[in-house]
Amino acid sequence: MNMETRLIYKTKSVCPVCLREIYADIAARPDGIYMDKRCPEHGEFSTLVWADTAEGYLRWLSAGGIDTAALPQTEEEVERALAGASFADAAASLPATAALMTTSRCNMGCPVCFTRDTHEALHQPGLAECERLLRHYREAAGEDAAVEFCGGEPTVRGDIMELARLARDLGFGLIQLNTNGIKLAESAEFCRELRENGVTTAYLGFDAMHEQPYYAKYGRPMLETKLRAVENAAAAGLAVVLVCCVIPGENDGDLGAIVEYAKAHMPAVKGVYFQPISYFGVYPPDKIRRITIPDVIRRVAAQCPDVSERDFGPGAYDHAQCSFNAAYVQDKNGALRPLTRFAPRQAEADAVHRVRKNLALSWTPSGRRMLTIGGMAFQDAWNIDLLRVRRCSIQIIQKDGRLIPLCSKYLSSVRGEKLFPGIG
Repeated sequence: MNMETRLIYKTKSVCPVCLREIYADIAARPDGIYMDKRCPEHGEFSTLVWADTAEGYLRWLSAGGIDTAALPQTEEEVERALAGASFADAAASLPATAALMTTSRCNMGCPVCFTRDTHEALHQPGLAECERLLRHYREAAGEDAAVEFCGGEPTVRGDIMELARLARDLGFGLIQLNTNGIKLAESAEFCRELRENGVTTAYLGFDAMHEQPYYAKYGRPMLETKLRAVENAAAAGLAVVLVCCVIPGENDGDLGAIVEYAKAHMPAVKGVYFQPISYFGVYPPDKIRRITIPDVIRRVAAQCPDVSERDFGPGAYDHAQCSFNAAYVQDKNGALRPLTRFAPRQAEADAVHRVRKNLALSWTPSGRRMLTIGGMAFQDAWNIDLLRVRRCSIQIIQKDGRLIPLCSKYLSSVRGEKLFPGIG
C-alpha cells in the first residue's frame, strides 16, 4: 500500500475472471474510493466505487447507520463480520421488495441485457407455479411485502392480466411492472386493464429526453415510445417511476431534463430512479466507464434548480453504499420543495416495514403531488462487496423459492459464467 492510499475497510469480493472469492480492500486515494483486490491466478484489479474524499465517504456510511470505527481492518475481522457467509448464499435479511421473473421472452433485442442468456431454455412459469412462488415469498417476507414483475419483458405474457389478479388477490398492495414500455405505448386500453387487474406501478426504463442513449441501449429510437407509455399509463391511473441507467458520456448530462419531465407529469409520475451503470455479462475492461452515487447526486443537483445535494441521504435499510434518495412536494408555484435532508439514520428493528410503507405511499397511484428522486448502484464482478450483499433489499425469487440478492443473482464473470445460472 503506497503512502497516498488509506485503508477504509477490508471485505470479500470475487475475481472478475473466475468468480473465486477473494479478499478486497476498500481504500481511499486522492481521486476517490477504490476496491483493490488480487486473484492468485488472474492478478490485481482496482475499481472506483465512490467518487469522493475519505471524509465524505465515511460521513455517508455513518449517516447510513454504519459504525465506521468497527469496520473490518484485517482478514480475520472480515471472517468474523461475515460469519461464514458467501456469495452463493440466500439473502440474509428480509427484502423491501422482490422480483418474480415472469418470462425470459422479450419484444426487444437489446445489445445489452443482464437477464438474457441465449444458451438457456425458455423460462416462463405457468400461473400455478407463479402462485406457488408468490405464496411462498409472502409467507417468508410478510404481508406488507411488495412484488415486481420482471423478465425479459412481462407484458409479452398473454396471461399478464391473470397474473396481476393473482398477485392482487393474494394481498399484494404494491405490484410493480418492470417494463420497456412498448405495450403500454401501443394501447391505452392495455394500461387500463393492467390497473383494473391490480398493477399499481409502471417501472419504466427512461434514459434521456433525446434518442442517442436509446440507440446505445436498445439499438433503435425509443423516445416517442417512452413518452406515449407515460401518457397512456397516466390516463389509466397507473403510477409511473422513470428508471434511468446512467452511462457516463451518454446521458449523464440529461438527468435534470428527466427530472423536469417527471415534474411536469406529476402526480402520475411518482419518482425518478437513477441506476449508475453496472457491468453484468461480457465486458472488456477497457470498455468499462464508471459513474458512482456521488457523481449522480452532483449532476442531478447541478442540472435541477429545485434540487440540492444536501437533500439526499443513504438508504434507510440496505447498505449505505447501495442507494440514495430524496423526497419532494410540489408547491403552488410548481417548484419542488424538499421533504428530506442529509442526516444520520439510526438502526431500527422494524426498518424493513417502514421502508415498505414509504414505498407504497410514494409509488402507488394517488393525487399527491410528491416526487421521489433516488437510485441504486448495483454491483458487478469488478466491485461487488459481500458486506453490502448481506444487507440487500432487492431480491430475486428463485424457482426453488429461495430469495437471492439481486447482485449475486446476476453476478457474471468476464467470460459470462454465473454463480446462479438461469433467469429464475
